[in-house]
This record gives sequence, structure tokens and C-alpha cells, in this order.
Amino acid sequence: MLLFSAFLVALVVTMTLIPPLMRVAQRLSVLDVPNERKLHTGAVPRIGGMAMVVGACIPIFLWLPHGDRVTAFLSALLVLLIFGAWDDRRELDYRLKFLGQFLAVLLIVFWGEVTISVFPFAGMDPVPAWLSIPVTVVFLVGVTNAVNLSDGLDGLAAGVTLLSLGTIAFLANLANGDEIMVTCFIIAGAIFGFLRYNTYPARIFMGDTGSQFLGFTVGVLSIALTQQVNTALNPWLPLFLVGLPMVDTLFVMAKRISEGRSPFAADRTHMHHRLLSMGLAHYEAVSVIYITQAAFLLTAVLLRYHGDLVVILAYFALVGLSLGTILLLQPRRGWPGLKWGRLTRHVVRLDGSDTIQRWSLRIMQCGVAIYLVSGTLMLTRVPVDISVSALIILPILLVRLRWASRLRVLSLRLLIFPTIAFAVYLMHREQAVTELMPPALRIGLLVVMLVLMLLVIRTTKDQTFQTTPTDLLVIALAGGVGVLYQQGMIEVSQVPVVLSIVVLFYVAELIMRHMKRIWNCFTVGIVAVLVLLSLQFF
Repeated sequence: MLLFSAFLVALVVTMTLIPPLMRVAQRLSVLDVPNERKLHTGAVPRIGGMAMVVGACIPIFLWLPHGDRVTAFLSALLVLLIFGAWDDRRELDYRLKFLGQFLAVLLIVFWGEVTISVFPFAGMDPVPAWLSIPVTVVFLVGVTNAVNLSDGLDGLAAGVTLLSLGTIAFLANLANGDEIMVTCFIIAGAIFGFLRYNTYPARIFMGDTGSQFLGFTVGVLSIALTQQVNTALNPWLPLFLVGLPMVDTLFVMAKRISEGRSPFAADRTHMHHRLLSMGLAHYEAVSVIYITQAAFLLTAVLLRYHGDLVVILAYFALVGLSLGTILLLQPRRGWPGLKWGRLTRHVVRLDGSDTIQRWSLRIMQCGVAIYLVSGTLMLTRVPVDISVSALIILPILLVRLRWASRLRVLSLRLLIFPTIAFAVYLMHREQAVTELMPPALRIGLLVVMLVLMLLVIRTTKDQTFQTTPTDLLVIALAGGVGVLYQQGMIEVSQVPVVLSIVVLFYVAELIMRHMKRIWNCFTVGIVAVLVLLSLQFF
């Protein structure tokens, strides 16, 4: 319950702060203006990082014990917030940016005592402070800048960091590292709140405030995990956990130096730029980077207890494979590269197919309604609070459906989503439902719904509901929950409920965005569910 509460508070605070910050961004001159190096075409507020930092700091302050490490961490985030906001408004010289990063790192190193003291190939004895402290400072400043420099596409830095946090939380859970796990959930909540506005095409950017905050946080958590919480983990793991941003940054800087340029010179040689130049669409480039980052993280989990030589060889093999593949497929003189644009066109050949979209929507509408109504009919007992809630929602929903054109201000989702959650929760508790609809059958039905949903998304002609890299993150996190469920690491009775609700929320959202008539199989089914739940009160 603590993890969920901390995640939810961070998400809500971040989502609540972003709209007013977007409104004052122009007045504060915190806008990202397009130029020849940037990919967006209009001025976009880059103030989302402030909302993320505040959204994370509040639950950290409320739920984590106020020891030296947490206090130092919050103080370091305050320093990054001040310098980051200053940079987002004034475009600071890189030396001033480094000053802010060094101050934040020194706080966590000397006050929070987060250091890299166990080195690879050096045994388990800690190395002297004169060696461990400089290495820690260089590593944390490097990771902070790596994520900062990788923030070049909508949802890229946030998504990559989210994947890293999920892996850190998993490894922390194995060692009972509750403090790190809660911190990961809090930061993840702030990221999800930000991604609500940052998925392509983004309405807000995180700016240097947000990217430095994410890089610094992942660096600190990876060191604390491997050096303090679970010293049995291989000390090379932080390289995997910070993953692709560090590889990309080091490669780009080395290339600039080899060409006689400043390593901090701005250009279009980052990995995401190269993927775009190969013909990939925006969301395809982001998805490729997500998948590559996931490969680094999966390797970290699989090799977490292996020897130093095995781990470092695996790391360099992944680095070589990632960079080598992109460089090999990169268009250059005498070699056109792989024409990804053709592949993309073949993948989306179904776009515009009205017949597929129409029938998929009809099956989804009636399928969800039948699934929920049949399950609700088999309920033998409904808690009083849910019955009362259904009694309150039912008349409001009927009024909303009857006068739909006049009551658009009343969100249909706020009425339908709780109804779905009530029904799914009760169905998973009811033995009669479990006997007639075993888990395998219910999983099969949900998979069918997902396939139909993807068909509708791929054949849509407008932008009402398009696939985004954020959907990959949801799938990845759902898969992570499934792994934890199989390992018995979380309360097993709640996992199927959560996954079912997530899938049905996605399906319901898609149905509602494509509804041409307010009364249809889906809405009638939702009304029927509310009636059945309400009758249990009498």
C-alpha cells in the first residue's frame, strides 16, 4: 500500500503542477525555441522538470525516514532545481552547469555517504577515500550529463529512466532495500505524470531541470543499491543500469574530440539523430532506444551475481553490438543504408482500413459489455460501499448519456472507469466467477481485446488514439509485474486485478474516443453493471 500511495501522490502532484506551469512558461521566458539542431517546430515550454522534482520531493519527504542519505538527497535535488531552472531560463555556460552538478554530487557523497568503495577486480575490501570519492563524483556527474544530453526526443529520457528505475526497484526488492524501492516508485510516479504531457507530440519539455534530476537520481540509486544495500551484486552493474545514455554520450564526445572539436559542442550525432536519419519515424526511433536499454537492463538482472570478467565482457559486447548496428546501417557515401521508410510503409499497410476498424470496435464494445455484465450477474455479494457508489454513479451516468451534447463538461471517463474497476475487482474475488471463467479463459479474452485494440489503433485515420512509446513502457511495466507475481514477490491476489483493469481502461478509452453514437452496446453494458451492483444494496 505504501508503494502505491507514494507512486500516486507523485503522479498527482506532477500532473497538477504542469498545466499552471505551462501557462506561466512564456511569461517566465522558459521556452524551448526551435533551431537547426532541434526537431520540434514551435516554441514549447520546458518547465516540466520543476513539476517532476516537486512531485517527487513531497512524497520522499513524507514517507522516507529523514536520515542523512535522504536529507542529503533532497538537498542535492534542491540545488539541481535551482541551477536547472536558471539554465532553462538563461541557457547557462556549461561551466556554471557543472558547478551546480558538482555541488549536488558533493552533498550526496559527503553528507549522504553514497560512494563507490568496492571496485571491480579488487576484491570486497573498500578502496581508500582518496580514490573512491573522485571516482564517485566523476561517475555521478557523468550520468547526470548523459541523461541530460540524451533528452532529444519526446518521451526519450523519461522512458529510458523509467526502465532503469524498474530494474533498480526489482533488484532492491530482492535484498529488502525498501528505501530504494519506495524512491523508485516515487520517481516513476513523477515520470508518468510528466509523460502524460510529453508523449509525442509533446506539449511540454522537462528541460535541464528534469533531465539532470533523472540522471542524478538513477546514478545515486544504482550506487546505493550495489555498494550499500546489496554488496553481493556485481560492482559493474551501475554501468548497465545507467545504460544507453552513458554509452551514447561517451561515443559522441569521443567523436567530437577526434574531429578536433569541443566535446561539449552541440550537433546532431546522438543515437536518436542517427536513427531518424535512417528513416525511422519519431516513435520508432524512441522505441528502438527503449528496446536497446531494456537489453542492457535484462543483462544486468541475469548477470547480477556473476564474476567481474563475465559482466564486463557482456557489457562491452552489448555496447559494440548497439553502436556497431547503428553505424553499419547509417547512410553514408557509397552506402545508402537500410531504407527503414520502406519497412515502415509495409508495417502500416492496413492504415485507413475502415472495415477492420469498424468490426474491431463493434467486437470490443460488445465483448467488454458481455464480459462485465456476465461476471456481475454471478456475484453473490457486493460490499455496501461499492453498492452505494454504484447508486450514486448510475443516475449521473444516465443524465450524462441522455444529454450528452449539453454535459460534455462532465467527463464520461470519470463515471465509466470506476464502474469497470468495481466489476473487475469483485469478479476476481467471486468463487463462482472463477469456476465458470477460469484465469486462462479471462487472460485469453483480455489478449483478444488487446489484439483488437492494436488493430483499431493501426487503422485509425486521425490522431484520436495513436500508439506511442509510452505504451511500450506500460507493457514493459505490466510484464515486470507479471514477473514479480510469478516469483511471489508481491501480493499475488492483486496482480491479475490490476492488469485486467489496466487493459480494460485502455480498451474503454479507445471505444469512447471512437463512439459515433452515445448509446451503444458498451454504454448499455456499463449501465447494466451499475444497475446490478446497485440492486445488491436493497
